[in-house]
Amino acid sequence: MSIFSNLSLNILNTAILFLNKACEVEYLNQSAEQLLGYSCRQIKGENLFSLIRADFDQNTLHQFYQQRQSGFIEEAQIRSAAGLVSSNIMISRIELEQESYLLLEFQSSEHHANIRKDMELQQQNRVSNHLIRNLAHEIKNPLGGIKGAAQLMERKLPSDFSNQYTQIIINEADRLSDLVGRLLLPAEPEEKQSVNAHLLIEKALEITLLQHQSPIKIIKNYDPSLPELLLSPGQIQQSLLNLIKNAAEAIEGESIDRAGEIQLKTRILHQHTIGKVQHKQVIRIDVIDNGVGIPDTLLKDIFFPTISGKNSSGLGLSIAQSLVQRHGGIIEVESKPRHTCFSLYLPLEYNND
Repeated sequence: MSIFSNLSLNILNTAILFLNKACEVEYLNQSAEQLLGYSCRQIKGENLFSLIRADFDQNTLHQFYQQRQSGFIEEAQIRSAAGLVSSNIMISRIELEQESYLLLEFQSSEHHANIRKDMELQQQNRVSNHLIRNLAHEIKNPLGGIKGAAQLMERKLPSDFSNQYTQIIINEADRLSDLVGRLLLPAEPEEKQSVNAHLLIEKALEITLLQHQSPIKIIKNYDPSLPELLLSPGQIQQSLLNLIKNAAEAIEGESIDRAGEIQLKTRILHQHTIGKVQHKQVIRIDVIDNGVGIPDTLLKDIFFPTISGKNSSGLGLSIAQSLVQRHGGIIEVESKPRHTCFSLYLPLEYNND
C-alpha cells in the first residue's frame, strides 16, 4: 500500500493530485479522477502536462517546488479527458517519508464563488442583527411610556367616556412590544429537538394558506428518505413561515390565465460547504414561486431589514436568515422572472441519546 493510500484522501470532496519534482503524477484521489477523466492507475508516472492543457505550465510548478512556497492559481482553465474545466488550484510543497512532492488541490470556481457568497450573507446577517437589535432597543422604552400614558388617560377620563381609543393605543403598544421582544431573541438557539423537517414545512404552509385568500397551487417534491433534524423547531418553523409567506405575497394578484404557484422541495446533500465549513450531510429546503421575480437592484441586499416587498415590513427575510444561521445554516436566493428560489441549508445533526 502506498503512502498516499494511508492518507484517506478518497473521502474528500476536493480533488487532490500529488506530483514529483519532474511534474510526474504520483497519486490522485477519486475526486481528481472525476475532474481530469483519468484513473490513478492509468496516469501514474506520466508527466501532468502530457495529459492536460492548461493556462499555466511546468515552469510555474517548478517555481513552487524550488522556492518551497504555497501559492494559488485562480480560475485556471484546464482541458483534460473530462473536457474543459475552470478550477482554482492551491499548490503546496510537502514532505512525506523524506520525499518532497507538490500537492495540487483543485476546487471548482463555482465552489469558491459559493463560499464567497455564503460569507457575504453571513456578514450581511451580522450587520442586520446589529441594526435590528439597536432599533428594537430604541423602540422599547418609548413603547412603555406610550402604554403608561394611555392607561393613565383611561383612569382620568370620565366614566361615561368610551375607552375604545385608549384600548387601541394599549393593544397596539402591547403588539409592538411583543414584536420588539422577538427581535431581541437570544443569540443561541432554544433547546433542540429531533424533528421531521416535512412536518415543520407543513405547519408553516398551513398557516400561510389560512392567511391568503387567493388560490395558490402547491407542488410538493419531498425526499421521503430525509432523516430527522436536531434543531430548535420553533425557530426553524418561523424561518420557513417567513419564506413561504414571502412566496405567497410574491404571487398575489397573478393573472387569471396563470395561477400563482409555490413549490416546496427537500433534498439531502453530501460533503456540502456552508461558508468555510464542509459538512458531511446538509438538508436543503427550497421554496420556489412563479412570481415576477426580485429586481436585480434588490437581490444582493434582500436579507437586509430595510429591504421590503409589497406587503412586508422588510424584517421577515432578515429574521429568517438570522434564525437559520444560529443553527450553522444559511439561506440563499436565486431569482429570475417566474422563478424565485429561496434555499434553506441546515447541517444534519444526530441525536446521540
